[in-house]
Amino acid sequence: MDPSSPTYLGLLLLNADSVVKMEFSSNRVQPGGIIYVTTNYDFTTNTHGLRLPVTNTTTNPISQVIPRSKFLYEVRMAPGVTSGKFTMNLKDYYLGESLLVNPESFEFEIDSNPPLLQLKTGNGIDISELQSGFLDIEANEEIVWDGNLSQVELSGNAKNSLVVSDIIVSSRNIRLLFAGNPNANGGILSIRFNGVKDKALNTQGVITVPVQVFAFKSGPNMNIARRSCVGMELDDGRKMVLGGRAKSGVLINGNGTLSSTEYYNSISKEFTIGTDMIYRRQEFAIVKLLDGRLLVSGGFGGKVGSPSNESLKSIEIFDPVTSTWTEGPSLVTPRQLHKMTLLPNGDVLVVGGLTPFSPFQSVAMVELIHVTADPGLMTVETIGNLVNSRGKQAQILSSNTGKVVIIGGERSDVTGPAPTDYNARSIDSIEIYDVTTKTLSTSSAKVIKRFNHFTHSLSNGEILILGGISSRFNDNQPILRAQIYNPTNDTIRDHKNLLFGREWGSSFVFPYGKDQIVIAGGLEYRTVNGNTFDSILDTESWSETDNRFYLTSRSLNARWDGCEIRYSSTGGGMILGGRIGSILANTEEYSFE
Repeated sequence: MDPSSPTYLGLLLLNADSVVKMEFSSNRVQPGGIIYVTTNYDFTTNTHGLRLPVTNTTTNPISQVIPRSKFLYEVRMAPGVTSGKFTMNLKDYYLGESLLVNPESFEFEIDSNPPLLQLKTGNGIDISELQSGFLDIEANEEIVWDGNLSQVELSGNAKNSLVVSDIIVSSRNIRLLFAGNPNANGGILSIRFNGVKDKALNTQGVITVPVQVFAFKSGPNMNIARRSCVGMELDDGRKMVLGGRAKSGVLINGNGTLSSTEYYNSISKEFTIGTDMIYRRQEFAIVKLLDGRLLVSGGFGGKVGSPSNESLKSIEIFDPVTSTWTEGPSLVTPRQLHKMTLLPNGDVLVVGGLTPFSPFQSVAMVELIHVTADPGLMTVETIGNLVNSRGKQAQILSSNTGKVVIIGGERSDVTGPAPTDYNARSIDSIEIYDVTTKTLSTSSAKVIKRFNHFTHSLSNGEILILGGISSRFNDNQPILRAQIYNPTNDTIRDHKNLLFGREWGSSFVFPYGKDQIVIAGGLEYRTVNGNTFDSILDTESWSETDNRFYLTSRSLNARWDGCEIRYSSTGGGMILGGRIGSILANTEEYSFE
């Protein structure tokens, strides 16, 4: 049968899910530059991914196609091809894969300096940024553009009722003022600018800026309502939630502390029960090892079959290939609410924590797990003691300096045998573990006293410190002031204020580098004496480019003490379980797909 015949195309349409649509961010490309492709088809499921066959040229001007998500692709041009025109004829190629592409071909011109437009803060924006306010589009050179509303066109699955209400144009910036509400599920928004010219009045024609629109959307319920759990995305793309505490009155394996695990399938939107851990655990720590296995340690609970709970020192390793748990060596010191950090050589540093029962005692001993392929051959080495014992601290690897930075936390010292005989307080010290020398030292910098806070690495190697609270007693106050620590010169400086001081929340990184993070959920203590708190529904984001916090969307539930799974491939993630009075089974995703 003739592949170009109407009969063949009709049969093809019957078998195809839909016509594949593509939009390119520009029809003029720079040597060594970047353009973007938005599409409604997931080419990451194809063997070869997105292929862009080029004709009408002897040298292929495309050096690399990088998937930034299922529906957004970055196309990098070869720097050596400096002039000429070329065509992408997609019809014939994708007919062989039983796909219809619309349009069927695209014409491009290589220009050494075309006017290019891009989002000022990266290619991901929160949905609430579009509900009211503006969006800045930055040009690489001076542009000449009329700035009429008729010259802007919105398309993509995030368009919905969104409209551009006004435009402010300067020599290198276009500010779009939006009105209306975008699609509550997020997605791709393509903004097309017609008739943009450069300073030499060379017409670019149509420039398309692809935007990822983020939003919270409801996910399915887990099989078991849980709090104090942990979550992790596996290398094969599966999302996994582990352990935690069940609802009041719910006993599994004879106890409310859970050994159960569940997988989230992002295609079927369902949770399925996974293989139980060897131990029941809540308030434990987890890392993903270099080979994709998971290592968990400590927490509060007990071995499956044992009815009692205690502070754990056990280690176990999950192999995602065989879906089996294997017990490893034990820590020297039992601990919960501690932190673990994966080191560049594959070993795992274990720091801090608390004992489970009053009077509470914080842990000073630092331990190093030497990781091997056989869990039975793993060993644990004691490194030494922190100057300030602590739990609920923040901890992050500084790749630039080869050091693990241990920031703040809660120190608790036992003063007697009674349950109330302890002195707990937040601390301001920063301690450093040197990966090369395996030594501990104390920083000269001081953080604002806080625990249950967040840290994020910045693109310049500095560390953003935000959130947390100052105390667990009546003098408790939320910490609004963020700080930035420089591990190279061991200095700290105050930064902007958060809109909400929160603890026990979640944070996610946007998919484009470290340009933006979003902070959601948690508790804020709102009264003067600190003994009343509210869970937080509003979320806020931080932009490294703009160097500020700003109010973004609202999460669907004002939850705290849940867990999150960060999506490493696409950015965003999922918040699971937690508490709003009772313990929850529901989940929500923060993503653009």
